[in-house]
Amino acid sequence: MSEWRQPHRTWIVGHRGAPRRARENTLESLDWAESLQADAVEFDLRQTRDGEAVVFHDEDVVLGHQHIAVRSFTAREIERLALPSDFGDYRIPKLADVFHRYGRALRYVIEVKISRDMQLPQMARRISHLAAEYGVTDRCLVASFSADFLKKMHEIDPDLALDYLSDHPVALPETGRPTPLFPPADAIGPRFDLVTPALVAQARAAGLTVHPWTVDVVEDMRRLIAWGVSSVTTNVPDVAVEVRMHGDQEKGLVLSERSAESPNA
Repeated sequence: MSEWRQPHRTWIVGHRGAPRRARENTLESLDWAESLQADAVEFDLRQTRDGEAVVFHDEDVVLGHQHIAVRSFTAREIERLALPSDFGDYRIPKLADVFHRYGRALRYVIEVKISRDMQLPQMARRISHLAAEYGVTDRCLVASFSADFLKKMHEIDPDLALDYLSDHPVALPETGRPTPLFPPADAIGPRFDLVTPALVAQARAAGLTVHPWTVDVVEDMRRLIAWGVSSVTTNVPDVAVEVRMHGDQEKGLVLSERSAESPNA
């Protein structure tokens, strides 16, 4: 059973790794997130011309003054690119590279980016195949803003947990009411400022967990963790880990004080 479908403490998810330490969506950035004790890493997937899943956010790769669609490259052509960044030159990894490097040492939030000519079934099959090959199906949460992709992903591999992303309010499923526009998801991933205690309660009633993004301010982290969200995606995973630790310590102190005050203690 997917770990994302089971009850757990609030997990800290490194947004594209740890992008303040290394170029986002690279193995170096994911290495940093792991070293900073993130529970999971989030990264973006694009599809190449030959159907490979590669870790990249934007629809286009910038080469000099040219903007060239990721979909126009083959996987081999993508592998050869050395691209500039503020952290130095970097390369675009494949999903297989990520799973090979970390295996079951990490959990994964895999955001699938959609382009006009993308082959949805091909991408879903590729993710399913690689997750099974590397034995990490239960450690993956596949996320997308596209309900159509999530429906296709569920058809191809119902064992993979799914997260429906949103940057605006979305009507959640209600018991006894048909919700044809809502995909077969296990979780919702709202922009963090859309999350309220009421939304968390509504999601829980609908059998959905809540995974807000992208949370970089300490007070926001504290509030969301206190409300019981299932994960917090952040550019500063080390800060979020510390905030959660302090919250756990405060809870422990309160429990200890209550036990001391109890006449049956």
